[in-house]
Amino acid sequence: MNLKYVARVFALLLTVFLMSCSSMTSNQNAVDNTVWIDVRTVEEYTNDHINGDANIPIQTFSAASIASQLGLDQDTKIGLYCASGGRAGRALIMLEEAGFTNAFNAGGISDAREQRGL
Repeated sequence: MNLKYVARVFALLLTVFLMSCSSMTSNQNAVDNTVWIDVRTVEEYTNDHINGDANIPIQTFSAASIASQLGLDQDTKIGLYCASGGRAGRALIMLEEAGFTNAFNAGGISDAREQRGL
């Protein structure tokens, strides 16, 4: 093989790798790659939120919206939270009924902060 060709392929692969690393969203916990979703209203989110977490209000929440908006598959680890855990519980049921296998109800926003050491 031509050395220039090998160098170009290596540079291309390195570029793709670096771009994929830099495109990781900040709503993923670096320790365990959990995707965190706040299912509170937009108003609640505006008043207090965890930077980088997605806000998909329970009123518009669906497994299809999770898959399309965030590009998640059914095995992705997803942490759901709201103000006290009730709406997150409803969102969890929706995901489980749609076949998501690794989602959990983290409770309220303060619980989500505590679980993540924030």
